[in-house]
Amino acid sequence: MAELGVQKENVDNLRRSDATTVSVLVADLLRLHIERIETTCVADLFALADAKLPSALSADLKNWATRAARDVVDLPEGPARRAFLAEVGELSPGKVGNRLREAIKGMAVNASSETIATLDELARAWEAAEAESVILPTKPTKTVTGASAAGAAAAPRKTTGAPKRASAAKTPVADVDPRRAAFVRDDAVNRLKEYGEKGLKESIFVAGIKHRSPFKDMTEAEIKTELRRLERERKVKHTGERWMIR
Repeated sequence: MAELGVQKENVDNLRRSDATTVSVLVADLLRLHIERIETTCVADLFALADAKLPSALSADLKNWATRAARDVVDLPEGPARRAFLAEVGELSPGKVGNRLREAIKGMAVNASSETIATLDELARAWEAAEAESVILPTKPTKTVTGASAAGAAAAPRKTTGAPKRASAAKTPVADVDPRRAAFVRDDAVNRLKEYGEKGLKESIFVAGIKHRSPFKDMTEAEIKTELRRLERERKVKHTGERWMIR
């Protein structure tokens, strides 16, 4: 869909992730023109714009879908439009949401005979299959599982010192490996610079750092530890559950 040699972005599992994770995953995508996003991912974003989501995320996706629909219609006749329509045609019809279908139908205005023929073919496929609704899962709560609850309740009875020693062993990870601390600090500052005075909600900000981290065992606790250090150094600030650059 994009020019040859242009890297297109893609994020998998958007339709199966919880709302907080989706907020993190789409933050960068929503700034891009559709030609910079893989068509499968474009279809996911349009479908999510029709889903029932938290108000802030829903508004962001709907605003993106409005802009992206215009971008779809405005794709010029030629390789870009042909490639986009061909890639849409490869998708399961149910994966093409109603918003995206309407945008593609808008291409018919002043279209070439080739485009009209392709649009007719797509329309027939869509008539045979309704667009799938997206219902995001609720993020599991770790503290409510029976086994976890039983284990947590039993642990203090065995020894009062064991839980504290385990906790103490985990907290200085960033100090043991300076690379972890450096990643958190650099990623946090660079990301907050992009959002200026608006900043980012802590849950989304921390989840984003954890998602981008090359260290798969990185915890929210060590991320927050580095954020508090940055705050003490007056490089970032924390106000009303939001982090922002100073």
